[in-house]
Amino acid sequence: MSLNYDKLLRFDLLNDADQKFNDDREKCLEFLKLCYDIGATDRFIRECPSFPGSTKSIIRDELVSVIGSTLSIEGIVLREEEIKEALQDPSLGNIHAVNSRKVYDYIHEEIRQSKGNFVYKEEYITKIHELFTAGIDYIGSKPGVYRDINASFGEPRRVSLCHNYADIYQAMKNYIEWLNSRKTGWLTSNTFANAIMAHYYLAEIHPFGDGNGRTARAIEAIVLYADRINPYCFWSLANFWGAHRNEYITHLGEIRDTCDPLDFIIWGAKGYLEEVNRIKDRILKKLKCLMLRDYMDWLYKNKKRQKPEKKINQRIRDVIFLLTDFGKITFDQFRNSPQYGSLYSGISSSSKSRDLTKMKSLDLIRISTVEGTEFIEPNYDILEKMEYVIP
Repeated sequence: MSLNYDKLLRFDLLNDADQKFNDDREKCLEFLKLCYDIGATDRFIRECPSFPGSTKSIIRDELVSVIGSTLSIEGIVLREEEIKEALQDPSLGNIHAVNSRKVYDYIHEEIRQSKGNFVYKEEYITKIHELFTAGIDYIGSKPGVYRDINASFGEPRRVSLCHNYADIYQAMKNYIEWLNSRKTGWLTSNTFANAIMAHYYLAEIHPFGDGNGRTARAIEAIVLYADRINPYCFWSLANFWGAHRNEYITHLGEIRDTCDPLDFIIWGAKGYLEEVNRIKDRILKKLKCLMLRDYMDWLYKNKKRQKPEKKINQRIRDVIFLLTDFGKITFDQFRNSPQYGSLYSGISSSSKSRDLTKMKSLDLIRISTVEGTEFIEPNYDILEKMEYVIP
């Protein structure tokens, strides 16, 4: 039986899926394993020591990525530079990116003020839509106002089950009640499953003339963030949806036909695990950067006690610090950088060559050639080869 308006108003798809979930041991174990892995990765991310300056680049890059992803699903394609410009100077930036940043800030502030007791309200949803679409001329759509005409959406197109304002008004009342209800089943009590369903239900209600997808993905993010999942960027799942746009749209359409969201929920959990693992990898890289710098400081401060082949000078220490900032870079770009020039100002070519040889011999750098171009980067693998002894 396909979804109809009466069935939609009951908001019981997750309850029905819970029963199927209990009967399907394979899917049950798969989903629980995914949730465990997401939780373990999330705990690692939370427990890693950080301060605003150390994580700013990760958070900023993630925000740029999710803004681009959630917009691209609806055919609004922005270059990364355009989004970064909008974040730095809203007066000059693309309006879609500027508005998306306002939504991000609004969600962050509302969750912060709730102090762990967030209650969903209809006004939050209309406000998010208003922020997304303010200043943009959408035919048949007003910022934060429910539509009063029928609408079609999706690929292939399907007509909304809510035909007019009265249908939307009732569906949204029931939707808010569902969001705030306390649930006890395996799926119905699961934050991630509820976030996916909050996303799906709002997309299905399709309350606005335009911008429904962006708003639905933002509500999904609220459900996750209200439970403090992935503090680096609660919107990260938009990256996965954007990278698999066609499959994402197909899944949303199939739920109306089958009334079974379980496959979509499990697929989304796999995607979210990819996203939090990607953030974990960036945090690990940051930690390795700090550890390698710490190791260089130790080598330099203890050079008198080192064997000759282990001794380093101030320049080598500073070069490795510089490379941890640059990351992988071509030799030409590195040598022509003002920072490198400052380090080796007045230094002979033979000294430069000896420093490079010493860094290679100590495995402090990695040199590679790609299509005839030489690259240099810090060698973080050395951190895994160290032997720790009691002094």
